[in-house]
Amino acid sequence: MRAGEHHATARLGGCEKKEMKIVIQCCATKNSAAGSFKVNGQRVKFIAHPELYRKPSSDALYRPDDLIPSTSMTWRERLVDYNQRGDNPDSFLPASDLYSPKVYRSLLDYVGSRNLFILSAGWGLVRSDFLIPDYDITFSSSPKVEPWKRRTRHDHFADFSQLSESELAKDENIYFFGGKDYLPLFCSLTRTLMARKVVYFASSSVAKERGFDYRKYKSFTNWHYRCAENFMRRRNG
Repeated sequence: MRAGEHHATARLGGCEKKEMKIVIQCCATKNSAAGSFKVNGQRVKFIAHPELYRKPSSDALYRPDDLIPSTSMTWRERLVDYNQRGDNPDSFLPASDLYSPKVYRSLLDYVGSRNLFILSAGWGLVRSDFLIPDYDITFSSSPKVEPWKRRTRHDHFADFSQLSESELAKDENIYFFGGKDYLPLFCSLTRTLMARKVVYFASSSVAKERGFDYRKYKSFTNWHYRCAENFMRRRNG
């Protein structure tokens, strides 16, 4: 058992802490040890728009839902099979370890792997212990982001949705920490879940959807990391 697996039922301040699920958006900065698939001797680089990539590259460029050459299987389908194998020859990292900021490990220690989920622009809503390859895809609308990285709302991705009704305990809450560009995907993948869904947001232009509980936070770069840290600190206080 990893540190934090017991936290969902820990007693804090004389009362039992309710079960919860935490979802946090992905991050552009990845662990340098992250592995990927290989095809025809090349390392696979997963991006949003291979057709827009203009720089020389030694990698094979694909979207997660592209077909693997000479097969009828997509890379996403292969990733499911890869996780079911029980080994890890390509050195993929669990979703919670793929991203560089320490808040991902702090959240893992806080709620445990079965209660932490990552909202990935490349792969969808994945549990923290799900092995995923390196990728370079984002929802960020910043003009500094290269077009080949940027996933838009009109792009089709067969996103994983690994948080289902069966994963939720009675009266369990789901807390989301992420920017406005990631919020539409979170809502679409959790809309039908009966749990109380708490969305922390910082942007003044967030479109609020019925069925979600919105809580305003101060706006600054990477505010959702500080928000998640304060969330853990308050509940441990």
